[in-house]
Amino acid sequence: MPRAELKRMGIAFAVATAAVSFLALDAIVDVNSSAITKRIETAQSSIVQSSIVQSSIVQSSIVKVAMSQHELASAVQAWARRGHQKQPSAIE
Repeated sequence: MPRAELKRMGIAFAVATAAVSFLALDAIVDVNSSAITKRIETAQSSIVQSSIVQSSIVQSSIVKVAMSQHELASAVQAWARRGHQKQPSAIE
């Protein structure tokens, strides 16, 4: 066989293989489209739930930090008051 004919046959084989592969993939996607839709919906609800959980964790952490800062501020104020009350007696 001449080289040009072999080249044409190779190109035709590659095109046919690509076309059949595309059709097979299209058939698989059509058959599983409802399954894919369910998976997407499940993933979306999972993402929403995890973001809600993360949001509540962040809010809880913020509240804890605020409470800690308030407790620290109260402790510093109490310490400062005690320090001012002790100074006059130490000077006398």
